Amino acid sequence: MSSRPGEAVPSGTVQTRIYRGRSVDEVIPLIQRELGADAIIVRRREGLSGGFLGFFQHASVEIEAMPGGPRIDVYDEELTAPALAAPPVPEPAPPAPAPVAEPPPAAPAPQALPETPFYRRQPGEPAAGSAYLSEHLAALARSRPQAAPAREIVRRPPSTFDFHELLPPEPPAPPVVRRLAPAAGERRSVPAGSHSRARAGVERSLLRVGISEDLAHDLIDGAGAHTLPLAPRQGLAQAVRSTLAQRIPVAPALPTQGAAIVLVGAGGAGKTAYCAALLGAYRSASTLPASFATLLRGEGAAELQMILTPAVMKPVPAGGQRALRALRKARGEGLALVDTPALTPSDRAHIRELASLLAKIAPERILIALPATLGAKAAAQLLTALRPLGANSLVVTHADETDQLGVAVEAACAFDLAPEYILERGRSGGWRVSRIDPTALAARLLP
Repeated sequence: MSSRPGEAVPSGTVQTRIYRGRSVDEVIPLIQRELGADAIIVRRREGLSGGFLGFFQHASVEIEAMPGGPRIDVYDEELTAPALAAPPVPEPAPPAPAPVAEPPPAAPAPQALPETPFYRRQPGEPAAGSAYLSEHLAALARSRPQAAPAREIVRRPPSTFDFHELLPPEPPAPPVVRRLAPAAGERRSVPAGSHSRARAGVERSLLRVGISEDLAHDLIDGAGAHTLPLAPRQGLAQAVRSTLAQRIPVAPALPTQGAAIVLVGAGGAGKTAYCAALLGAYRSASTLPASFATLLRGEGAAELQMILTPAVMKPVPAGGQRALRALRKARGEGLALVDTPALTPSDRAHIRELASLLAKIAPERILIALPATLGAKAAAQLLTALRPLGANSLVVTHADETDQLGVAVEAACAFDLAPEYILERGRSGGWRVSRIDPTALAARLLP
């Protein structure tokens, strides 16, 4: 039970009361005021109280007292119930019986109190409480040294206590390694295995998107040899992206007054979808008018025929003067987009026929529709067979169906064809064509 200084607390019995305060002089007036000058001090306890988490405690005294009876002088003598209750021995009575006065009732003996966390009995102190006269208690407290608590706690004064000592010690700082700069004219050699972990990670990323192992090694070696020395803070992956962007061919810009774009490719490569998407993009947002021409291979026809809307609505020979004149006019006024029949690598006769027609038209762009779903061997066979057409660019189709764009990019680098467009399905489900530059394409292959 806690109490304020100088406060009286019932002890749980009728006979005694407990008084707490900071000193004996502070508690004595309260005892005399409540129990009178004849109060009997049963027990005095001294210790520490208050504070926070064991710090900043102050001295405290606890006195247990009870109402006193007749004034007697007892100095540090233990009172026992038999001694107080024993009546005086009467003298031998005369023959005549005489009334004997009864002794006064004995005062109850003070009870021995159990030890508490606040107080522990000192060595040599009697178990039963000693009775003190209240008027001599002040003098006794001043003359008698205060007993030290049973458990002495040595604490640092609050003004000098450092709470940082409770924190765990900081780990030692790592040693500073000073690297000496190479001397002037000295060539610094980089160990072959110094970037082995980064090299392995970049190589796995390139192989995952369809780049061959030989090209991956060539790109990494080129980045370490020529890109990283000029950008030392650049990581290996970023250096490889820069090296790959430098390897990808770039097509010349189209003229602003008008141009002709011819699309060639195998069946199912997405030529028609590309023509529709590109024609819709130009007609909706370009400053140039766009027209569309189709080359046909009719049954029994000796040569290719062409329809150019709205100038030529009926098929005419593609190599004739009318078709060439209408196509020349359309490309002079804006964009003329020409779609061609499907070709196969084994159809060499049709490839030569189309090559002779394209030589007469002389378009600014000859695009090969290369599906991203083709493997490296099939893509190489197709591009080898279509070399007589003189193509200079690629449109990578079906890019949304696979992540193996590295096959088409590697084929473009090998055959010197600029991967200029990508055809893939948009969020709405329709086909969407977009122009892509080498930097964006390299970042897509190696994020």
